[in-house]
Amino acid sequence: MSVVVAGCTSQRGGSSGAAAGGSAAASRLTGPAVTVGFVTVENSTVGSYPETRKAAQAAVDYANTSLGGLDGRPLRLISCATDGSPESSQNCANRLVATKPLAVVGGIDFGAEAAMPIYETAHIPYVTGSPQLSGELGSHNAFAFSGGSLSELLGLTDYLTNIRHVRSVHALYLDLPGLLSAAIQGSQNVLHHKGVSDVKLVPEKSDAADFAPALTQVAAGKPDAIIVVFQAATCTRIVQAAAALNIRSDIYFIGPCTTPAVPRAASGRTDNLYFASSYLPVGTSDGDADTAAFRKAIPEADRSSSSQGSFSAVLNIRSLLAGTAQPTSAALLTALRASHDRPNVMAHPFTCDGKQIDIFPAICNTAVRLLAWKNNTFTDVTGNWLDGRQLIKLIN
Repeated sequence: MSVVVAGCTSQRGGSSGAAAGGSAAASRLTGPAVTVGFVTVENSTVGSYPETRKAAQAAVDYANTSLGGLDGRPLRLISCATDGSPESSQNCANRLVATKPLAVVGGIDFGAEAAMPIYETAHIPYVTGSPQLSGELGSHNAFAFSGGSLSELLGLTDYLTNIRHVRSVHALYLDLPGLLSAAIQGSQNVLHHKGVSDVKLVPEKSDAADFAPALTQVAAGKPDAIIVVFQAATCTRIVQAAAALNIRSDIYFIGPCTTPAVPRAASGRTDNLYFASSYLPVGTSDGDADTAAFRKAIPEADRSSSSQGSFSAVLNIRSLLAGTAQPTSAALLTALRASHDRPNVMAHPFTCDGKQIDIFPAICNTAVRLLAWKNNTFTDVTGNWLDGRQLIKLIN
């Protein structure tokens, strides 16, 4: 059975293919299953992201029931949960590689850097829709269909300096060594170079007992913009504290905080909250068939840029291999490296040539969208993609 894959590219993102006859399509799937591995952090003190696994499984189910699997063969997801440590990521990598998957999809894995050599040695591509660490982004065997938090931070900086022309930017960020801390600290150079005279960076721990002191410090002087760089659970607490303190400066969050629980924690005071996301808003009725499938399968509480990334990555893998004589890791690597403006589910088209950001060859797409919370849903603010990749040259 051959699957016809839609090749449209639009503001709404790409489509993985037209829907086929539901469960009837699944009953016609034959042959050995095509295995895809999946890894993410769950039930850990550093975080837990089961929604990424659920979204990846939902994408597999959708592909099998509505898209004819992969050329008539069923897809199968084998998942492994890490605790965020390098050792657990290595353990998951070894376990997944042993199943001989076509690829391993990364949800959010804080120990991914330690696992990269295992995937590289096995020649199994590591694919992600929500990268977080330099270890993921620096590997030539990894492919990120979005630039994740790094691109979202760059896109926000570009928007604030080139469109809003702000003069004061303060940032509250996670006090944890790593890519994002380095990026937020390096952004001082970018902001100063772009004419922002007042820049203040305030670090804080994710488990701080009270965010009021840090927010009072970051809001001092009523800056034009406050950038918050944290994960979703912490962003909820930050929004609650900001509302209690009556902070009126515009507050900008990166993708991991683009989940309904965050703006709803503001008790209705959302007019100054904005979100940079690598993915388009799923809304309540808009979008193509893939967006509708995500909306149907994923409860609102589990919708975030991270779960969108997992859903998207699985469908992108299927689309890249549809029509190939034999779906293998080698064929997928070839298709990934040859991709150019390839439709990207719920996101901007991707090009995996290793040149989108030279120092991070895994990034295939750096475009982000700016969203606001209106009428009980995320809505698009600018109507187009923001791309701050050129600003990386100013970070040193």
